[in-house]
Amino acid sequence: MKSNSILILLFWVTSSTSWASQAEISTCLKQLAPLKNQKEEVAESGGIWGLFQKTAELKDKSVQGINLDNKINSILFHLDYLCNTIDGVPIDELGRYVISSLAEKGKDKFKEELINLGRSEKEIDIWFKFAEFSIEHQHRDLDPLQISSTIQSASRLTKGYLEIAHKINEGMSPAIKGIKNLVEQIETFFKTAPYMSQAVYENSQIPYVDWDENHGGS
Repeated sequence: MKSNSILILLFWVTSSTSWASQAEISTCLKQLAPLKNQKEEVAESGGIWGLFQKTAELKDKSVQGINLDNKINSILFHLDYLCNTIDGVPIDELGRYVISSLAEKGKDKFKEELINLGRSEKEIDIWFKFAEFSIEHQHRDLDPLQISSTIQSASRLTKGYLEIAHKINEGMSPAIKGIKNLVEQIETFFKTAPYMSQAVYENSQIPYVDWDENHGGS
């Protein structure tokens, strides 16, 4: 019975992505594509940071440029995540490893095994919490219309980002105040746009794992 239960659990875990609506994901990513293209156009010039570095009067303010680049990259990263997890968060390699090991060996035995492999108790606790998070969120769903609304709101920010790059390329120095305003708008966007704070939270739950270290199997 135990082996059958483990097989059922493993099937449940590894098949979680099959519920995702590929049509909805594809539509969402198509809506996001123009924003990515705007970002890539700026990246071809080295980003706002690179443009600041090439402009004498802006070079000493290049930290503000890289801050803006990072925030735009973060917007696109989290929007891409939302598109790809409309119908649930797929369980990754670490999640599958921990969940299957817990089912097979039990918490105490598996924890002892990880300690013997050099994992700290703090890291093990993080892994176990992540396994719980993975199971709880593999079925959570999002409203595609809400994500679409968030992408539309983000498009105004990426458009502003591209306009700043165009001004610098055309020899016009953008007002630093304008850049600060765009950064503030992005910060507000993360707090108020549908699902953005959720995307940030969910991504923050994924622990860093050095798979070069032996973890007893994967």
